[in-house]
Amino acid sequence: DGDAALLRSLIYPLVEIIFGVARLIPTARHLPLRLHCVRYLQQLAAFSESYIPTTSILLEAFDLKEMTMAPKREMKKKKGESGGKSGGGDIRGVRLPVVFKLPKVDALRNVEQLDACLGELFTLLGREVELYRYSAGLPEFTIRICQRLRKFSKETRNGKYRAYARGCIELCEKYSKFAITARSALEEAPSEIKRLEILLPTFNNNSNNSVPNMGARYDAAIAREKPFEAIAQPALSKSAKAKAAKGGMTEEVVEVKDTKGNEVDKKKRKKRAKKVVLNQADLKNTAALDEKDEVSEGINWSESEADDDDDDDDDDDNGDDDSTVGSD
Repeated sequence: DGDAALLRSLIYPLVEIIFGVARLIPTARHLPLRLHCVRYLQQLAAFSESYIPTTSILLEAFDLKEMTMAPKREMKKKKGESGGKSGGGDIRGVRLPVVFKLPKVDALRNVEQLDACLGELFTLLGREVELYRYSAGLPEFTIRICQRLRKFSKETRNGKYRAYARGCIELCEKYSKFAITARSALEEAPSEIKRLEILLPTFNNNSNNSVPNMGARYDAAIAREKPFEAIAQPALSKSAKAKAAKGGMTEEVVEVKDTKGNEVDKKKRKKRAKKVVLNQADLKNTAALDEKDEVSEGINWSESEADDDDDDDDDDDNGDDDSTVGSD
């Protein structure tokens, strides 16, 4: 179809734009943005059945120094304290689906942020291998992934992160063995293969079994992740639940200072969200549109008036010069 061909021609420029956004700010604070871009690229590759590798973006995240550093322990707030860098916030955890960047202070330095980002990294790596599991070049594709994950397992001291890396390595090795066995039975040479999923098993027409394609496998992976996303939502603290129960009531601290600038007292006052109320009587008053302005004539800004004023000034200057000459 002509429409399908036109839409397919937009894949390449769209991929280049997403890659540019992902590599724009390669810092720990903007890691969630890069993970969002990887999700978009994988979704585009699945439904267009195109080869769009994103492992370079994912593996670069393991090079961040915060990935192998010991996370900081957050100090609990004492009674009467409000805020502070060491105090905990109202929300514990990070919701990556609705976050583009981490907090500016101590980005990727606490346990909640590390768990969320590393969990998403390994999820996307596993989905990447799942997408191209029936490609003839999968064994070579997974070599770099296994090498980097083995290095990460030696660098980190967290047993949970090592288990994540070990599971991803085992998945790569499992699919690689299948690909090596399946491609040895192909009649085409590697340079003659033009179909991406050349190793996709084919069954007889009488058989009800069928292997899903890339788009179906992607949808199945998303469906499996939805229950885990609900469980992984961050828990609200007691103060956040209390604020939500008040229905928009917040406390505002007002600092009162004397003439020397010293803090004298702190007063707390309750602040309610303002509501905009429309006056229906003013909306129905259409007679106000027919009222005329009080100013009958405006200021004349024409050039002729300005020229006249300039001429008068010139005449006055000439008169002063003449009187000066006469006196001399």
